[in-house]
Amino acid sequence: MASDVVYNAVKDYLTTNWTTTPLAFENEEFTPPVDSEGRPTPFVAVEVTGNVYGQQSIGASTQATNRWDEEGQLWLHVFVRTSTGSSTARNYAKTLADLFRGTTLLSGDLEFMDASIGLGEKGDDEGNYYRISVSVDWRRIEA
Repeated sequence: MASDVVYNAVKDYLTTNWTTTPLAFENEEFTPPVDSEGRPTPFVAVEVTGNVYGQQSIGASTQATNRWDEEGQLWLHVFVRTSTGSSTARNYAKTLADLFRGTTLLSGDLEFMDASIGLGEKGDDEGNYYRISVSVDWRRIEA
């Protein structure tokens, strides 16, 4: 799991810059949205995973004085109603990936790198949603 610093920076950035659909964050109360006829409408679930520390340098007089970075993945799971095709989900996924392209947060210490859009698949056990997930690699320097 990523540190609270990374998680909070990502959450703040997404909340400010993504208004296309509701966002569901880890372990926070969320009710999937529906339209006026009770049909599911799109939303994005957000997860931040990673290694808390990875040693990046050697040779300091004490090991703790070496450079230690955090690295991980940001997962953005795009959910759309089943049987509506994948175009909307793919467009949202690409737009989300682009949102992090070249982005740095935390005064440049948190950088986002490669992004990947996965295969679409069943999004829930009831068959109401189709999901396409985006992963974005991130690194926090000198965590």
